[in-house]
Amino acid sequence: MNRIEQALQFSELFLYDEFSTISSDIRTEEIFSISSSILTSSNDGICAGATWNPNGITVAGSKTQGSELNQLAYPEGLFIDDDGSIFIADRDNHRVIKYVPGSSHGQIVAGGNKPGNNSNQLNTLTKVVVSQDGTMFICDRENQRVQLWSKNANHGETIMKNITCWGLALDIEGSLYVSDMAGHRVMKWPQNQIIAGGNGKGNALNQLANPYHIFVDREQSIFIADKGNNRVLQWKKGETQGTVIAGFNGYGNGVDQLYRPYSVVIDQMKTAYVLEYINLRVTRWFKDEKSSSIIIGGPGFGSESNQLYFPRDLAFDRQGNLYVADGNNHRIQMFSINKSACQ
Repeated sequence: MNRIEQALQFSELFLYDEFSTISSDIRTEEIFSISSSILTSSNDGICAGATWNPNGITVAGSKTQGSELNQLAYPEGLFIDDDGSIFIADRDNHRVIKYVPGSSHGQIVAGGNKPGNNSNQLNTLTKVVVSQDGTMFICDRENQRVQLWSKNANHGETIMKNITCWGLALDIEGSLYVSDMAGHRVMKWPQNQIIAGGNGKGNALNQLANPYHIFVDREQSIFIADKGNNRVLQWKKGETQGTVIAGFNGYGNGVDQLYRPYSVVIDQMKTAYVLEYINLRVTRWFKDEKSSSIIIGGPGFGSESNQLYFPRDLAFDRQGNLYVADGNNHRIQMFSINKSACQ
């Protein structure tokens, strides 16, 4: 067993039974306006010739794990709003922390107390997404629930329970999408509808295997990091099965392969950017192509500016810069875009 496999074994300590009951006391009357940063902007300026600086800049946290306001502890998920503020699911600090642009310290906006299941507590969260009015939706993983925190609130409200949530996404209509890892499916709230998977664990096109982070585009297609199958699926609205758009040849580090894909985002050209936990990289998959190119990471795990150490999530800002939750380095890295070839 090599060093990466050993570290993986220790990092994935959370095993789940299948929980599939959705809360019956969901507050369905809430309608939220959605931040356009949830979806890649239609004028993000990314073209086929765009490149990203392979050396990242640390914009939140540091290489040292901690609970101070300038530190993180295994950041699992991130979200960037229209103003460029970064909301971080700071997993082992059991909090959501917000960094405004240029700040070296964050502000706790949810949780931050001892881990627990009270309304003002979180426990091992994995993702946060934010509507334009400032409402936060949080995957409170260890508590097997999804929490809604209104802006400036000091507690949350459970809108889904008994669900092994991992990833969250919002569409342009205000619906919330939740990946249910142990249920091998994606749910839609407030409709309480299974919209992807739900046919047991497997590798058929109508099945998923431990889905992690998800992305929803303007046509309400769902892009799923199907971690257990080492592939990314696009599941179009209303379809009963998905289409593989990345990871065509089993697990591995080849240009046509993925190894533990954790997260995916899509740009205006329908190009997929896939973050791989084991391969320590972000790969770029042009629409309808069967192979990829490495744009970030790849040269072994470490803490240098061009390295990642078990990364967990990625996101675009409105300019097309890429941000990575570099989990075991306890930092958020920003990789700046070069659009000179797009002129």
